[in-house]
Amino acid sequence: MNTLKLSHQEIINGFQNKNVLVIGDMILDVYLKGTSTRLSPEAPVPVVDVKERKAFLGGAANTVCNLKALGANVTFCTVVGEDAEGDEAIELLEKIDVKNYSILRTTERKTIAKTRVMSGKHVITRFDYGSCDALDEETADILIEYITENYESCDAIFLSDYDKGIITDRVLQALKALQSKMPKFLAVDSKRLTFFSSLHPYLVKPNYDEVVKLMNLPYQVSGRAEQIRDVSAQLYEKVNAELIAVTLDSEGSMVIELGQAAYRCFAPPIATPYVAGAGDTYLSAFVLAYITSIDSRRSADIANAAAHIAVKKELTSTCSNAELKNYYSVQSKYVGSFAELENICENYRAQGKRIVFTNGCFDILHSGHVTYLHCAKELGDVLIVGVNTDESIKRLKGESRPINPLLDRLQVLAGLASIDYVVAFGNEKDDTPIEVIKVVKPNIFAKGGDYTKEKLPEASTVEQFGGQIVFLPHIPDHSTTEIIRRISNTATSDQAVIITSLQ
Repeated sequence: MNTLKLSHQEIINGFQNKNVLVIGDMILDVYLKGTSTRLSPEAPVPVVDVKERKAFLGGAANTVCNLKALGANVTFCTVVGEDAEGDEAIELLEKIDVKNYSILRTTERKTIAKTRVMSGKHVITRFDYGSCDALDEETADILIEYITENYESCDAIFLSDYDKGIITDRVLQALKALQSKMPKFLAVDSKRLTFFSSLHPYLVKPNYDEVVKLMNLPYQVSGRAEQIRDVSAQLYEKVNAELIAVTLDSEGSMVIELGQAAYRCFAPPIATPYVAGAGDTYLSAFVLAYITSIDSRRSADIANAAAHIAVKKELTSTCSNAELKNYYSVQSKYVGSFAELENICENYRAQGKRIVFTNGCFDILHSGHVTYLHCAKELGDVLIVGVNTDESIKRLKGESRPINPLLDRLQVLAGLASIDYVVAFGNEKDDTPIEVIKVVKPNIFAKGGDYTKEKLPEASTVEQFGGQIVFLPHIPDHSTTEIIRRISNTATSDQAVIITSLQ
């Protein structure tokens, strides 16, 4: 089988045969959750009545959790103290079936723990403790023995460095020697990437803040992708990695290959993202996808999807193999950028396929929508559906709409067999699908029979690219507005009955 042709599902299935060696800093993340209703009499600080304590594996151990959740076999080489925090971290690792035979425990170090005190969802304070100084030579030599013993059997090496003393220059030199004898796929996640440049890592993953500091760039709230694109060559010279995956928060990620910006992934919008640990999820999925497929674009897509799943979960979270496969069973129809949409349409046009495009809010999907979309698909070979964003619908229909947020609407539409792709559109300057139509250049633009050509500002754009406008029969008494009205009337009637009965 040609691995370059593997589907997303086949790549994700391949994660379960991979052996990954993780080297890095063990950190225990502790959350003390409670409520705060008063200030302390000793000082003007809030008093938190702690109701719950939760502990999670952090640092390199969170990478281990992500790799395991995605289905890989993981060996973890690190050093922790012989203390209660070390006991708890080892116990948490055992719960996810990670053995401790490659974890060195010593009385010379204290296990790193970061404890966050929370009132509701707000962090009031954080206190850290544990050893952060570099390993002494004797301890480093034992760790190197553990690494050497597990090196040959792994498919990839993952250096998860938080600069807490585990990966010293001595450990780095040992890895260089091992790599020179038997090269392995080597990925690095670290705030000090230049320290690892002599290793010639295959993949590194800085986030936007780390690139800004490394390259001495001005911090930008928007336009980050273009900023990173402009410094791709210089960044490559500094980190010396064949692949550089820069995560850009809400702007997605940018993949740089040999100093050239090669591919950008766009992040679907999330109302309340929980970004802690998302970078670990992203890189874990990227590594597994790449050593399975040798395809940087597919790997970036899969990594982006995994991070998208993880950031929707509160506290330190992971993405499971099953969640990722489920995402692609539905979300594979979602097109996150106009650039990606253009590539898709060009491929279909090259095959002589007829592309049908239609658009709408699709706030509450009903039988009228389903029938309409089925008829639209029959007009050609490929049906692409444009969906108004939440902000666009508010501008068009008022503050009470939409009933269902964009992601929910996209998922429901993607579940219909008649639809091949869905794409979101709409901005403050233009709530029409004109910009999408310029990219799609559809053979057929389908609209409901309640429209006329004169009511469509996009009509001239469709015809400009040689497209035909087809009006499909309108199904009476089938509309989202009518459904909302009936629900409202029913609720009002029920309320009246309750009031009457009480009287």
